Amino acid sequence: MDGSNIDDVKQLLVKLAVIAEQLDTRSRGALQRIDASATTLDRSAQRWAEGGDDFSRRMLETLGTQARDSIAGATRQALTPLDAQLRQSAEAAKWAADALAEQRKLLTLAQQSLVRRGLLALLVGAVLAAGGSGYMAWRNLRAATLGDDVLQAVHSGTLVRCPDSRALCVRIGPRPRRSGTQGQYLVVQP
Repeated sequence: MDGSNIDDVKQLLVKLAVIAEQLDTRSRGALQRIDASATTLDRSAQRWAEGGDDFSRRMLETLGTQARDSIAGATRQALTPLDAQLRQSAEAAKWAADALAEQRKLLTLAQQSLVRRGLLALLVGAVLAAGGSGYMAWRNLRAATLGDDVLQAVHSGTLVRCPDSRALCVRIGPRPRRSGTQGQYLVVQP
């Protein structure tokens, strides 16, 4: 693998890290909005419950001072359904806030899992890229070593073009030595 491929792999890894950071930032923003919504719903439910209680108490005090016991009893009967409705609304708002809190927890777990998987994928990609780069460098080094040996043989005159053809000729010396398991190679003399 040449230098430009390594740079491409590095750029790809940087882009993947930027994407993972953006995903993490967006997930945190979503969690913050969910937390804010849950807090707002909790406050609204609390205000409704307090407002209902406060409203009932004020009405009863005002009517009690003006209209005696009989009017106060009739007013209590009239306000009971409204109080029940306000309590039901407050309970529904509390239930919605609890549901949002549960969704926030699930989203947090999903986000953590996604971040872990993304980091693992980046790690695996980095290991594969490093391994591939190392293999390519080793292979290129072996090829370069052979190329250096051939270049040195050409410079020393051991490897030349044959005088009577376009083929390559090798100087083998007065007593050539054979190499290989079956003697299929001749050793080049420097």
